[in-house]
Amino acid sequence: MFCPAFSSIIIKYLYLGSRTRELLDSYLFPLCLQYDAVPIQSSVVLCSCPSPSMVRSQTESSSAPGIPSGVSRQGPTMDGTTAEARPSTNPLQQHPAQLPPQPRKKRPEDFKFGKILGEGSFSTVVLARELATSREYAIKILEKRHIIKENKVPYVTRERDVMSRLDHPFFVKLYFTFQDDEKLYFGLSYAKNGELLKYIRKIGSFDETCTRFYTAEIVSALEYLHGKGIIHRDLKPENILLNEDMHIQITDFGTAKVLSPESKQGMFA
Repeated sequence: MFCPAFSSIIIKYLYLGSRTRELLDSYLFPLCLQYDAVPIQSSVVLCSCPSPSMVRSQTESSSAPGIPSGVSRQGPTMDGTTAEARPSTNPLQQHPAQLPPQPRKKRPEDFKFGKILGEGSFSTVVLARELATSREYAIKILEKRHIIKENKVPYVTRERDVMSRLDHPFFVKLYFTFQDDEKLYFGLSYAKNGELLKYIRKIGSFDETCTRFYTAEIVSALEYLHGKGIIHRDLKPENILLNEDMHIQITDFGTAKVLSPESKQGMFA
């Protein structure tokens, strides 16, 4: 949408000399940027500046167009009574738009923690139920002191950054993170059937149909991951989990690598 009051200025602007245009830039383009910043809403007029004809009518008469000066600005309501004229709800005529309040960060007391699902070299994964929603999560808990002592901060940061980029059913999903004075918490999707390794050890070997099924899911997941320019670098049965429907969910991105655009083009060409 374009502001109609600027149209005549723009036309003249195109025919001005370079020096005059430079002087005019300091006035015209800051105004245009203000209008570009207005969020688009179905009930909002993007340009609130009046047309030249409306400017004349407002300066020549204090009454609204079409309403005699002696007539009250009252109208009938749904029940037949009259109501006082209400102030404009146009956000452009009010204070600058304010950002909606951010949701409160989750805290350990928002959850009921249960059994341990797994343990790593510097983390423990625990089943937890959110009290407000009764939803189950696998919460990965990391001791800050141990992370710093073992120089694992880059691994933790990398895992968080990589998982926040992924949105695919064959990967464990990172829903939220929070912390307290001593620990970091990663809220992950809960893969109820555990590691693929557990079933390989129990069965010994899969038949052809089962092998084809899981091979296809792993290839599909890796195709998506490589399309994002990410290499897992530690894919093994312990890091392939199974959800309640026995579909894979790949996890553990602490040693993953995010490729630059140049490296990505050379690697997957």
